Amino acid sequence: MRGRLLAITLLPVLVLCATLMWFQYQSRQGEVAAELAERGQLLAAALAANSEMSLMHGQLDELRATVNGMLQTDSALHRVTLLDAARKPLLDVAARGDGRAEARYYEAAVHKRLLYVTGGGKRNVGTMGYVQVRMSPTALLRKARQRFQLELAVALAGLLACAGLAWRMTSGFAASLQASMQAVRAADAEKRRLLQRVTTAVEDERKAIALEIHDELNATLIAIRLEAQQIDGLAQRGEEDAAQKIRDKAQAITKLALGLYNSGRSLVRRLRPEMLDMLGLQGALEEMVRQTGSSHPACRFTLRAEGDFAGIDGEAAICAYRIVQEALSNIVKHARASAASVAVVRRADALHIDVADDGVGFDPARTADGVGLAGMRERVQALGGSFAMDCASGTRIAITLPVAAWRAGT
Repeated sequence: MRGRLLAITLLPVLVLCATLMWFQYQSRQGEVAAELAERGQLLAAALAANSEMSLMHGQLDELRATVNGMLQTDSALHRVTLLDAARKPLLDVAARGDGRAEARYYEAAVHKRLLYVTGGGKRNVGTMGYVQVRMSPTALLRKARQRFQLELAVALAGLLACAGLAWRMTSGFAASLQASMQAVRAADAEKRRLLQRVTTAVEDERKAIALEIHDELNATLIAIRLEAQQIDGLAQRGEEDAAQKIRDKAQAITKLALGLYNSGRSLVRRLRPEMLDMLGLQGALEEMVRQTGSSHPACRFTLRAEGDFAGIDGEAAICAYRIVQEALSNIVKHARASAASVAVVRRADALHIDVADDGVGFDPARTADGVGLAGMRERVQALGGSFAMDCASGTRIAITLPVAAWRAGT
């Protein structure tokens, strides 16, 4: 997050600074070229004006000395060439040094003029020669480069200051965001612990109720059945009419006791899956799938179990059992499927549960989660697992539960 914030803050500044530096560099280059052109024209015109008398009297040495002086004082001047009217070189003076001459040159004509005393002016009567001046941008470019380097250093200093300020601001923001995220994680962990405690409390209460029903209610019903059987036995030794009535009532009591006993066992199974205690998780799931298939022959139910289920017990086994139970109940009630599959695979410290059917499915965007799906999600979240559902073709529920979390909580 800090890297992204720094990128958002500094990238526009870097792009703007690079654009300005590029524009400044190109401007410096253009200024040097414009200055050389202006100075070259002026120097050519000045030398042409001063070369008239030298050409007329053939005093080229004096002109050479003048040109050498100009070359020494002006570092941008590279070469001066004097041509006659037929453009034959008369004088060629070049500057010494590492200067690089421009490809272009600046030329000015040397005119022959007559002085009119009465008119008070001069008149051009012909061209005696030409002066060609070549300029060198090396010195001016060196000065421009030095100024540009100074400007670049100032810009880099400003960028470093901006980077330091941005780093400090993002550090504070990152610390605040980290604290907020830790608070959210703590709240989420507390929520999971609370859900886990609630689920554990509900299952413990169900277990206690199941034990109470089994130990008290069923024991009473068994005693009633035994008493009724004794009445039946006594009646068989009495008079025939009385015995028949006693036998009928005894048989009715026996049927009622058996009905109550079966109801008690059914209630026990609903409150506490006793198959888990008797058969373990894999055996309980096999029995559940078998009973569901036999009760609903229109749909074919299959189970695939892989891995070691011996270490999965307690809250973990109950959670997996209830999830598969609710998924099968939804298939029977709503799917209208012809085939359904249950896969429970143990890999390392995770248990993967996959329940799929070829039924009609549903649109999660238009259909809210029912109590069953919400309960499944809460169970999975309480144990820190993942829940995924695909309803595009039929319905498929994929759940991953961490075994390590179960062991830590048991």
